Amino acid sequence: MRHLSWLITAPLTLLAIVFAVSNRGDVPISFWPLPFLVNIPAFALVLGSLVAGFLAGGLFAWAGGRRQRRAARAEKIRAAALEKELETLRASLPAAGAVSPPMTVDARVSKPLMSLAPGGR
Repeated sequence: MRHLSWLITAPLTLLAIVFAVSNRGDVPISFWPLPFLVNIPAFALVLGSLVAGFLAGGLFAWAGGRRQRRAARAEKIRAAALEKELETLRASLPAAGAVSPPMTVDARVSKPLMSLAPGGR
């Protein structure tokens, strides 16, 4: 994936540099309701627009990931609480020598409580 990113980014960067070097002339910019007229280089206008679009896209992507960040934060808090509970339970266990042996089931059954045969016997 990284190589694909470089295959796309490198030519676009080269194109932007060539564009900036080739278009150094001033472009008049006016904001209609305002009486201002600003002369800026054409490359500054285009590259500034690209940077503004990049920042706007990043802002929208960041805002769109809010739900995932909130869920991840909640899961992190939950995991920390469960780890704390686990440590508390481990601390409350008796010492290793005092642990009772595991329960075993006696394989000998004297009489079944209920028969599965038809008729109940």
